[in-house]
This record gives sequence, C-alpha cells and structure tokens, in this order.
Amino acid sequence: MTSALTPTEADALLSAMITDPEARQDPPATFRRLHAELPAWDSALGMTVLAGYHDGLETLRSPKWGRAEDDMDLPESFGTAERGDRERIPSMLLMNPPDHTRVRSLVARAFTPRMVERLRPQIEAILDPLLDCLATERECDLMTTLAVPFPVAVISALLGVPPEKGADPSFVQQIRHLTSFIDSGASAEDIAAAQLAAVEVAGYFTELVEVKRADPDDAMLSALIEVEEAGDRLSHEELIINSILMYAAGFETTSNLIGNGMWALLRNPDQLELLCSDRSLMPAAIWEMLRFDSPVQINMRFSLEPVEFLGRTVERGHSAMVLQGAGNHDPAVYDDPDRFDVGRFAAEGVPQPLSFGWGAHHCLGAHLARAEGEILFTRLLDRFGSIELAGEPPRYRAHATLRGLESLHVRLAE
Repeated sequence: MTSALTPTEADALLSAMITDPEARQDPPATFRRLHAELPAWDSALGMTVLAGYHDGLETLRSPKWGRAEDDMDLPESFGTAERGDRERIPSMLLMNPPDHTRVRSLVARAFTPRMVERLRPQIEAILDPLLDCLATERECDLMTTLAVPFPVAVISALLGVPPEKGADPSFVQQIRHLTSFIDSGASAEDIAAAQLAAVEVAGYFTELVEVKRADPDDAMLSALIEVEEAGDRLSHEELIINSILMYAAGFETTSNLIGNGMWALLRNPDQLELLCSDRSLMPAAIWEMLRFDSPVQINMRFSLEPVEFLGRTVERGHSAMVLQGAGNHDPAVYDDPDRFDVGRFAAEGVPQPLSFGWGAHHCLGAHLARAEGEILFTRLLDRFGSIELAGEPPRYRAHATLRGLESLHVRLAE
C-alpha cells in the first residue's frame, strides 16, 4: 500500500505541476494523489495549500479571507521571480473592502445577467463573420482564428476599445504578458516582460481615456470617466488600472474556456455527439467545461483577522493557496471527476465548480463568459457538421494560474 504524502513530497508534486512543462499537461494526475493522500498541507513556501473542494470554497467565500495587504508577507513563488518584483497596484483584483466594494460596484452593472442578455445580438454579430472565415479555411488553429479574437472583440465593444486595436496581435500579446503578475510560476523574465507591457498598455489606455473624455460614447469606459470626473468614487489611477484589468480578464479566461472546452469535446467524441444531438445540454456543458479543465487553476487568499482554519487558529496575514482545478476534481463532490460529462450539471444539486472563484472576488464577468461560451459552441456546432483534430494533440501554455492551450489545430466541414 502506498504511504501518504508528506508535505515536502506534496510541495514537490505541486511545484512540478506549476513549473514542469510535462507535468503541466496532466494536472489531474497530481490532483488524484493529493485527494487520496494529502488534500491540505502547510507548505515550506509559507502558505497552506488546499486541494479539496469544500476547504477551497469556504476560504474563497469567507469575508475573513481576502487579498494581501501592505503589512502582510507574500509567500515564496514557485517560479524564479523575486517577491519584491510584484508591485501592489490599485486593481480591484488585489483590493479588499471597502475599496474593492466601491470600485467593483461601479462596473458590476455592465455584467449582470440582464445586461448580458441584452448583449446577445451584438455578441452574435461579432461571432458570425469569424465563423464565415473558418468556413473558407477548413483547417485552422482555432485559438488564433476564433478562441482569442472572439472574446477580444466582445470586450473591446463592451469597454469601448476600437476594434482595430483589439485585432492587433501585438496589443493582445502585451495584454497577455500582464497575466504573469498573477502567475505562481512566473520567471524573472516573465515579470520583466510584464512590467514593460504594463507601461505600454497603461500609456495606450491613458490616451484612450483622453479621446473618450473629448468624445464620449455609450461604452463602459466613457461611463467610468464620468464617475472619475465626479471625483469622489474613482481616482484616475483606478480608472486606468481597472480598465486594463477588465479588458485582460474579459478575454483571457474566456479564450481558455473555448479552447479547453473544444479540446475536451474532441477527446470525448461521444460527448460531442451527445451535445450535437441535444442542444438543451449546452448550458450544462459549459459548466462541465469550466469544471473539467478550469481556465483559472489557482487563487490566493490571506486571512484578514485571526480565524479558525483547518482545526486551528491562524493569525492575520496567513496565506492559503486554493487549487481551484483540484477542487473541481474532488471525488467527494463529483462522481468520477476525471470523466468529461456534458450532462453532469443538468442534474439538480450538483455544486457549481470553483472556476469563477467565490465571495467578494467572484468573477465579475462570469455571466458574460458563460453566455459567450454558449453562443459560440451553439453556432459553431450549427455551422459545422464535422470538427476533428488536425495534427498533433495540443499543449498547454506555460502559465500555472491561467490554463489554456498554445494552439488547437482543427479540420472543419459543413
């Protein structure tokens, strides 16, 4: 019988999953060992790691846990970047209440289910020309032709970024560089590239704000400028930083949902056939894509006060790494968790996955991302009677926190 993992051995497994290109391709193999042998442990890197669903859920949704504050020590990184390289910025992603509540409330109205439903015709109008292009190519990299440009175009329209800017691959790459700031496995080179990109992207959004200030439109950035000009709820720096955050978050995780979801369908042709024959399963299928191969794998929280945690009291500033991807594969919550089942969430009482986070920092764009996924997969399957893998199986990008494919080459037939 295999002996239980020690915390040192669990650290080694987690480090490999975060930094090793091969281990990164199959995190469920690590998840299975953690669930069976050590679902929670105190890491030598200065944090508690949580692989179980319920421990992760409670930590994510509790108001006693939040983002790191100035007096708190950050845990060591699994990558090679020094902790001091990561600057604290006034992004709502890194804020706690009351500042987080103040900033989030200003943008939340654009992401309500009602507003997302109103956007559906616009989303469909953005998608259809992209599908027309796919119909002429027949064989393509789905990531570069659809999974990335579609959500980029949607968030550009919502925020008010000119479509030609969103269609610029170099601009999209700069935005993607910024995600290294939240990557648990980022190297010093990654952080350096992110810092350079931050200067360029902030410069662009500063110029765009001035354009919108002179000639406002009905997009979100103009609405936020009105709030900033009121002078009491949003500073200029908060306006720039959080506009960049919404833009990056508005496409990066959704593009990963599309790519990861399509790859799951291609690996499970019986589930693809089931979804083709019963489109009523589409909402449940999107939830299963989010659970099975979560676009966000890791989330950090810090205790904001002394709190009872795993049978003991931890002081303010204690850090916890929530392995959202592992929680989504917890066999105590999901039957046969490593099986991709598009009908899983059609049943009543199945807990939502941890993919969008929980609590105060629950993903602001969750409704939009799910709607984009439903619209894209429905219209894609309507348009093409056959979708097959073309070439070698895809590989995942070198990013531990955000999980997505480098490319996905497919062959399409109407």
